[in-house]
Amino acid sequence: MAIYESIVILDSLMPPKDIDAAVERFSSIITANKGKIRKVEKWGKKRLAYEIQKKQYGFYVSIEFEGEGDIAKELQNDYNYNDKVLRYLTYRFDKYKLKALRNAEKASEAVSSSAPVTETKPEPPAEADKEAEKANAPAEQPEESTVEEAPSSEEEKE
Repeated sequence: MAIYESIVILDSLMPPKDIDAAVERFSSIITANKGKIRKVEKWGKKRLAYEIQKKQYGFYVSIEFEGEGDIAKELQNDYNYNDKVLRYLTYRFDKYKLKALRNAEKASEAVSSSAPVTETKPEPPAEADKEAEKANAPAEQPEESTVEEAPSSEEEKE
């Protein structure tokens, strides 16, 4: 089974319960076609780069799922017929990104199963360190400006 991600921009004027209902509908299409939902993220209301159907804002939702290509086609059909979907993009992870994703998951599992990490607070610098910093800092010396005045034009004539 391949891993897909579908990013959907919904109408931002929809009430929150309608947004939840739309996400639930998309999820049910995936599970009805023997797919497995890996992650659903609601990115929230964001400004669009350009107006879409005279709207300047959209509600972004990302759905990551496993399944066959038929699921992606079913989702796209539903997106096309749903008036509240402004734009969508469904893509399949390529094998290199998928491999990196699985390696990251294994690494996170290994870290979570290892011993708990204790946090240590850095110690404040000692007085000797402060004195060393002062010694290394360049001493401030006032600049002496020795500018000679140019002779005025009257003095040059004489």
